[in-house]
Amino acid sequence: MIQVIAQSLGFDDLSEESMDDLLPEVEVRVREIIQDAIKFRNHAKRRKLSTRDINQALQARHLEPLYGFQSCSLDHAIIPLKSCKEQSSLYFYNEQEWNVQELLEAVFPPIPIEPCVRLHWLAIDGVQPQIPENECSHSNKDSDSTSMQHEDQQTDRKPLVKHVLTEEMQVFYSKLTEAIKQQTDLELQRAAFHSISQDPGMRQLLPYVSRFVYQEVKNSNRDLAILVSLMRVCRCLLVNPHLRIELYLHQLLPALLSCVLGHQLCENAAENHWALRDHAAQLIATICKKYGETYAKLQARVSKTYHLAISDPHCPFSTQYGAINGLMYLGPLVMEKLLFPNLPMYYKRLEPALNSSNPDLIQRLEAQNCLGTLVHASGMYFDSQMETVNGNDEAAVCSFDTTVSILYEAFGERLVPYMALATIKNVPVSLRPDMIDIII
Repeated sequence: MIQVIAQSLGFDDLSEESMDDLLPEVEVRVREIIQDAIKFRNHAKRRKLSTRDINQALQARHLEPLYGFQSCSLDHAIIPLKSCKEQSSLYFYNEQEWNVQELLEAVFPPIPIEPCVRLHWLAIDGVQPQIPENECSHSNKDSDSTSMQHEDQQTDRKPLVKHVLTEEMQVFYSKLTEAIKQQTDLELQRAAFHSISQDPGMRQLLPYVSRFVYQEVKNSNRDLAILVSLMRVCRCLLVNPHLRIELYLHQLLPALLSCVLGHQLCENAAENHWALRDHAAQLIATICKKYGETYAKLQARVSKTYHLAISDPHCPFSTQYGAINGLMYLGPLVMEKLLFPNLPMYYKRLEPALNSSNPDLIQRLEAQNCLGTLVHASGMYFDSQMETVNGNDEAAVCSFDTTVSILYEAFGERLVPYMALATIKNVPVSLRPDMIDIII
């Protein structure tokens, strides 16, 4: 090797004695470089010595590094070396030969894109947004179904991760639920409602509070005071701007519907459970209005539930009272399509219960409340449809006149105050002559 290097430097007449004298010195220098390269390898926590370690050892001694062995693919692979035919002790790396003319005439590759960093949401409150950066969950269905066909293949299922509250949040949740359920310290209860309606920290407790409402309504044992407090909790959750309540509607809606359509919500039928039903119906209407665009079938399902309660002749009047209120708060179009067409048949069912000869006073009271809320719903329909009729929409005017006729046949003079209000506001309603005479 010394002779070859000497010849490359122009010393062709180097004697054997001189090479023997240089050999120990060359061996020492090579050994030092290899030892330094091993130190660089150990510092990089690698097991194989690479050309990069050799170059770093040479640069540390202010020597020129080796060229031609900088490929990343060669740093972690064995470099194939071949011996020269003229000099068997000289080895070289057998590289691929390239035609320089072909390289010059080749088309330039496209300019690489500049590196950039762009952020996107992996998940928002546990929901993965449908964006191109996130893989679609449906793309793996075929592969999953194929893999399940192999009986020998075992699938590792990770256990469910349970959301754990901190000790402070657990204490706060315990105090919060106790304040909601107790009925003695009203100031403490008011402070709990204020915290639920405005505190951003309720995000952590929202799954627990929604389940608490669901369980307490289910096991309320006809305690009207607790049910009223739970409905106030639902209202506070709805008005809190920091909460995404739509993720927990599957727990809140059954509780609200139970308070609207429940057969018996209190032990004493004389208690004011009517206000509870009215309040819960308003909350459901608020949910349908606020989250109807997110869940397209939400209002349709709620309306169907109300309609089934009214259409069922075996439902008690208390349940039907809540259903009437629920349809009323959902808007005039819902009343026009689902409530008023069944009105003549429903009114025939109310008549025997409204008779003064009915010995069941509770049933008579429930029937009177149903009749009163029907008249009130008719009045709200008149008031809300005035602007639509004033728009000279022929279809709306025709539908309005048909509904007015149905309501007048059912309630008669009870609608006079609402019709008089419509006449005062110059609503072009095609009233029948007998209806006009009553108003005049």
